[in-house]
Amino acid sequence: MKHIFTIAITCSVASAQWPDTPDTNLGICTASGEQAITKLAAAEDGGCYVSWFDNRGGGYDVYMQRLDPSGNPQWETDGIMIADRNYSSTMDFDLTVDTSGNAVVVYRQNMLSGDGIVVSAVDSTGTILWNTTVEGAGSFVASPVIANSGDGVIVGWIYDNVSNFQRLDIAGNMLWNNVSVDDPLGGTLNVADIQPSIDGSVIASFVQYTTYWGNKQLKAERITSDGVLLWEQQVAVMLDNSLQFGAYPDFISDGTGGGFFTWYGVGPLQCYATRISSNGVMWFGGQVQVASSFGSTERVNPVGVRDGSEFVVFFRSQDNSQSEDGIGVQRLSTNGGVLWGNAGISLKPTSSSPQYGNFAAAKTDGGVVLVYAESPSFGNDVMNALSVDAAGTVEWTASVSSTPSSKSRTDALGVGGGIVLVWQDDRSGSNDIYGQRINGDGSLGSGGSCSEDLNGDGLVGVSDLLQVIDAWGACGMVCAEDLDNDGAVGVSDLLMMIDAWGDC
Repeated sequence: MKHIFTIAITCSVASAQWPDTPDTNLGICTASGEQAITKLAAAEDGGCYVSWFDNRGGGYDVYMQRLDPSGNPQWETDGIMIADRNYSSTMDFDLTVDTSGNAVVVYRQNMLSGDGIVVSAVDSTGTILWNTTVEGAGSFVASPVIANSGDGVIVGWIYDNVSNFQRLDIAGNMLWNNVSVDDPLGGTLNVADIQPSIDGSVIASFVQYTTYWGNKQLKAERITSDGVLLWEQQVAVMLDNSLQFGAYPDFISDGTGGGFFTWYGVGPLQCYATRISSNGVMWFGGQVQVASSFGSTERVNPVGVRDGSEFVVFFRSQDNSQSEDGIGVQRLSTNGGVLWGNAGISLKPTSSSPQYGNFAAAKTDGGVVLVYAESPSFGNDVMNALSVDAAGTVEWTASVSSTPSSKSRTDALGVGGGIVLVWQDDRSGSNDIYGQRINGDGSLGSGGSCSEDLNGDGLVGVSDLLQVIDAWGACGMVCAEDLDNDGAVGVSDLLMMIDAWGDC
């Protein structure tokens, strides 16, 4: 039996907004202990949910915060606890938003007889609506993933040497007997990522291997909303080569129910990409090497972004000794043709200093943006960003975080014409969670230049007005709709909205 849990918000919520300078980033959680592994999901109002693992009380618990479009936290300072756990180390988890705008998070949970997998839903007020255990304790479980599926979600997780899946409705009820996907060759098949497809189905990717030290291959399968494996045989995403040991690449939706996959192989050490349609068919280009090898250049750490019907892949270039690196980019057509030359475009030349890494990318209304860490020495990272247009021209560069510190686990989300990003940052001596917003023109801060632009789309209009009306009355916590900051949403806020009507 499931129960409804409510978290009473007794602490005042600190007022904060997306900073407009790189020397002051938004401290989303700066509590004691270490915070690690960030996840982002878009909220209905143009804001976002942020989730992370938090060791402030001993054991890496699951925490979450909701930010409005201007970066104001909507819940308790430093977030609310979603799950109390006793782990002394971290393992990946996942986050999405359902059709009602609730955040839904899936994670590993320690139980009396071992580890299980739990899914929790949280509404916009910070109320935990339900917790559902989809896998009880007993066997090895790891790295759960989640995706939307019609009016519910589908979750997947590693279960020994196979992968299990379950569909839940919007109330957290399990709709399937667990669907198990195994390797026809008798090897190991570990789910790596999952993305929505069409008609409530999802596409899942897997890392497959027959022996522990053997080649690691990417496979894909489409699972319908009824739990049927739609493709008679798992589709081979990789045609040769092997993933690096321990690599579980993400992929993105192609916008039409298929998936766009990027990865790097180890023999040779190069980046590759392909697109698998909703019918399980690989695009005409096949397995595409993102940039042809020349000289001693190796390429790793690709990150893909969809731009209309085409795809942009950023990657890290390095020499054979891996002591020098740079940044490159390639654009691929809808059928897999390389559009920016066989070698792609060099954005940062290969050199021993600075070093580059921690890539994240998203689409804005001005172009495709890469956010990256740049470090002259270990532990002294700063974060920068650059935008490229459809011709591969760098439109702008920007400093995102100028405080030198170790930065990692960046997650980025395109929202309101710009990018919201979060990362773990040890500027205080222990990892905390920080964030920033980058607008489509490379400026930092809220999407609009005025507080009345509540949804961050660069203008004050009907959707902003409706948001004020929906929040009418006493504002028990700091909220973006309280434009005059008098503790309530009322007539004066409405008049401020009308006065600012139009482009912001």
